Amino acid sequence: QYPQRPQEAGSGSGVIISNDGYIVTNNHVIESADEIEVTLNDKRTFTATLVGTDPTTDIALLKIDAENLHSISFGNSDAMKVGEWVLAVGNPFNLTSTVTAGIISAKSRNIGIIGSGHNQMSIESFIQTDAAVNPGNSGGPLLNVNGEVIGICSLKLVDDQIEGMGFAIPIEYAMSH
Repeated sequence: QYPQRPQEAGSGSGVIISNDGYIVTNNHVIESADEIEVTLNDKRTFTATLVGTDPTTDIALLKIDAENLHSISFGNSDAMKVGEWVLAVGNPFNLTSTVTAGIISAKSRNIGIIGSGHNQMSIESFIQTDAAVNPGNSGGPLLNVNGEVIGICSLKLVDDQIEGMGFAIPIEYAMSH
């Protein structure tokens, strides 16, 4: 007889992309999950089905059994310019629906994580922002000022010299994979 391991739970964010329950999030948010539970802003919870993942782009597609959901509009991340305002929306530290603002600091940012252990990601074309992206924001939207998704928040870099820089996968790249 062995002691049972306590059940571990993680959290992240996601983007409802269709009114019939398809949700995009990061692969690293769900990759070790035995079960995926989605809680909407109105507190309804659903068990999600994993439709597919792409660890190289850190994208996962989920499906919940729901109808008439409010899906979000997509913008054009390619048309965004450095210096434009963006909003990062998510659930950092399990704080529901947190919104932070910042600007696009860089586009097509290569941060050297290929093969470095972060899911062996091959994307090296991030949108860099100074909007706060914290644990729990992963998988949430990066929005333009019109409220359109231009990226999927994925990670942040932190060291002793800087406060942190957020990085998002451009929506055109995420949706094509």
